[in-house]
Amino acid sequence: MKAKSKNTLLAILLTLGITSCAQLAEMSAPSPVATEQTAAGAAEAGKFWAVFHGGKYEQIDELIESHDRIMVQEPNEPITVSHLAWLHAWKLSERSRITNPQAKIIENAFVAKRLFEKAVALKPDEARYLGFAATFNMAEASILDDEKEKRHGYYMMKKAVSMWPEFNLFTSGYVLSKNASDSSQFKEGLEQQWENLDVCFGEKVSRQGPSFQQYLSQETTQGPKRACWNSWIAPHNWEGFFLNFGDMLARSNDLQNAKVMYEAAKLSKTYQEWPYKEVAERRIASLNQLPSLLNRNPPEDPEFTSMINSKFSCMGCHQAIQTNAR
Repeated sequence: MKAKSKNTLLAILLTLGITSCAQLAEMSAPSPVATEQTAAGAAEAGKFWAVFHGGKYEQIDELIESHDRIMVQEPNEPITVSHLAWLHAWKLSERSRITNPQAKIIENAFVAKRLFEKAVALKPDEARYLGFAATFNMAEASILDDEKEKRHGYYMMKKAVSMWPEFNLFTSGYVLSKNASDSSQFKEGLEQQWENLDVCFGEKVSRQGPSFQQYLSQETTQGPKRACWNSWIAPHNWEGFFLNFGDMLARSNDLQNAKVMYEAAKLSKTYQEWPYKEVAERRIASLNQLPSLLNRNPPEDPEFTSMINSKFSCMGCHQAIQTNAR
């Protein structure tokens, strides 16, 4: 064998050896182990919920800083990790609250993705973490125009849906509602909202002017179906779900069903305390104009922005206090 050929072969073998060693080293590295919440972490969690339920968007940066301090001391505490991820997610999602937001706002998507992935590594059976990790995997991939990663996030979401359909069918459909209303992705997300009703109520719900009164007796705070109702975490989950569903149907020009969904929000026992009830009522009053209004990108009227792109894209379900709701 010629010397040049030997050298080439040796180089190939050396490269393969290094690659194999690198892969082996990575595969054999220990996974992070979740730690118990500390007293400092619990106190920080209390601050998180006070700000989140209060809709105090302006306090996000301060809370990110204090959460980061906890993370430095306890990097493997799942609740702090997930709450920090949510703060970055909220900062990005409701950026329309900011007058002329700077382009660096997109960096929150990158941080949220990494932190939700960390939360999944710490609690792999937590379907909510996986759904949010998938969401921000797709968000980051869209920003970076990375089709491979976008598909990875899409199928990650499929796994999250299979783990907890009552929760993640909404999460998935909500994410897909960002797309144009005539796109296949949007239509898939719309169907997932119907499927969400089916799994929540235990039967196939009518696709033509359904009634929801008969399902109210199923309300629960236990088990997987608790995601279908209002809870301490999401005090207006029911109202927010139907507001978004109405928006998606209106964008599809299905105004009959859109009105049904907006009206369904009123079935909630806490509807009168919902900070965004006036939004639903304006939708009903302007029903015939909604396909045009909600499909405009960018929107011309901030009062008629689809929920996913609005100032209340998170707070529509989670805000419990009416102060500064609009």
